[in-house]
Amino acid sequence: MVKKTKFKKIINENSEIFRLLVIMVVVFFVILFVIPNKSTMLSMSMLSSMMTQMPEIGIFATAVTFAMLLGGIDLSVVGIGNLCGIISSILVLRLADSMGGTAAVLVSYVVVLIIGALCGVLNGAIVHYLGVPAMLATLGSMQIFQGIAIIITNGSAVTGMDSAYGVLGNAQVLGIPLIMILFLIIILLMSVLLQKRKFGMDVYMLGTNSKASLFSGIHNGRVTILTFVISGMLSAVAGIIVCSRAMSAKADYGSSYILQCLLVAILGGISPFGGKGKVVGIVLSIITLQILSSGFNILRFSSYQKTFIWGFVLILVMIINYLADHKK
Repeated sequence: MVKKTKFKKIINENSEIFRLLVIMVVVFFVILFVIPNKSTMLSMSMLSSMMTQMPEIGIFATAVTFAMLLGGIDLSVVGIGNLCGIISSILVLRLADSMGGTAAVLVSYVVVLIIGALCGVLNGAIVHYLGVPAMLATLGSMQIFQGIAIIITNGSAVTGMDSAYGVLGNAQVLGIPLIMILFLIIILLMSVLLQKRKFGMDVYMLGTNSKASLFSGIHNGRVTILTFVISGMLSAVAGIIVCSRAMSAKADYGSSYILQCLLVAILGGISPFGGKGKVVGIVLSIITLQILSSGFNILRFSSYQKTFIWGFVLILVMIINYLADHKK
């Protein structure tokens, strides 16, 4: 009887995670039933392809998640990612001859992580000190970051980097893409940060009720800025991965990622109203959507059809979450 009570308590505390697991399994079997060549979906090459594609969207979605936990939306993550990818690529081009390819790549990573953090500081300062809603603040900063990227490159792609630049995006460890391992490490670190550290509790409190968090002794400005700093740094990492995989950088890479990031975050149980959700849900959500995306590719859906479906699924998930919350 005690075991049943504990099991029921675990399910109640993680109801959204269990719901995500059910959705993931259902989506997998539906796609498997629909596609004509089932062996393609179950092949090792398909699994490897999925593990290669998941990290960049997953890390961007994790960056969006932090802003959503505060009750806002960060629309600038892709803009930050592209800007950081471009700067990283240019640094490698200019430093590779004098420092060596590997050293130049490592230096570029450090530089763009700092740039990503500074972009986050700008977003956080506008949101907290000027009182601009996060969606509007990051919409404006997105245009700034994209504009800087276009000015730097004159709208063209940056190519010709040292081969060491492609290691992060294309190397494998025991058959597992290196970026997939990096993604799982980031998820683990962010989950610990939010669930096991005081900063995480402050983020949830601020996202739930900003006045209550202020009266409880939380420095709202510091938490807001640090949250956007983390979002900016995660965006920089995702931008590096995108450019490393393609061995090129351009200001308009990942232009369709914002919609997918929002879908991943909301499907993963992150509330757009703030103060609710777990990072672990991002993993199940991205797996589910990657299964869908792979099925669409096998069925040869066009990008326009996929965009329509992503939008439809986003609205459907928000309706389901609303009804579930209303029932509770």
